[in-house]
Amino acid sequence: MLFVVLGAVPLSAQELDAEESALIEQTRQAALRYSNSLPDFICTQIVQRSQDVRGDGRWRTLDKLTVKLSYSDHKEDYKLMQINGKDTLQDYLKVGGSLSTGEFGTRLFAVFDPRSHAEFKWKGWGTLRRRKVARFSYRIVQEHTSFLIQYGPDSKGPNAIVVPYHGEVLVDAETHMVLRLTQTAEIPSTFPISANDSWVEYDYADVGGKSFLLPTHAYSKTRSGRFVAENNIDFRDYRKFQIESNITFDPAPDK
Repeated sequence: MLFVVLGAVPLSAQELDAEESALIEQTRQAALRYSNSLPDFICTQIVQRSQDVRGDGRWRTLDKLTVKLSYSDHKEDYKLMQINGKDTLQDYLKVGGSLSTGEFGTRLFAVFDPRSHAEFKWKGWGTLRRRKVARFSYRIVQEHTSFLIQYGPDSKGPNAIVVPYHGEVLVDAETHMVLRLTQTAEIPSTFPISANDSWVEYDYADVGGKSFLLPTHAYSKTRSGRFVAENNIDFRDYRKFQIESNITFDPAPDK
């Protein structure tokens, strides 16, 4: 089982000037407030998994996982509800194949936490979903990383390592909120997993009558030797979390 718990800086990246440093500091403060600002909620996470066994571009669909994702007390909980549309009692983290967690707050916090000592570089202005965005590359070195790469079900031992990583953040020029976060793991050549790349996109969604910036899509690609696994993830049906909350996955009746 390939498993990722939390993703070469381009040569065009430049050192930050005073204005860019102020912008990244505003983004840091917004990111650190982000997880505390989130309400308790539940949503449906759809994970479409495919694999290229020989690494020759011949992709085939593996399965579709339907997950009830609960966010309560600033913690994520994943409950696998269906595999390929059929109900299941399997544990999400033990279902096998390539999996990832941490799309809610954890990844953002890890990048902007002062203890991570992330090094940011300026890459210029761009546009994402008609919003003006500032582009920064970043890197977190081995001494300060919390990025866990795991091969198999055991989170401890020789098949689980914490690695440095780098990536890019796209920051809304008006709100200073991160709208896209990418990660590339820097994995030793001796480890069974040879590469892992991922990204998360955030947009505004209604939860209990209020608008919050939440993940809408995520993607991860993991390589082990010639074998390549790819996950495309959608987050849907956000709603306020309550103890008695339920999600029904039955199709709606025809009108």
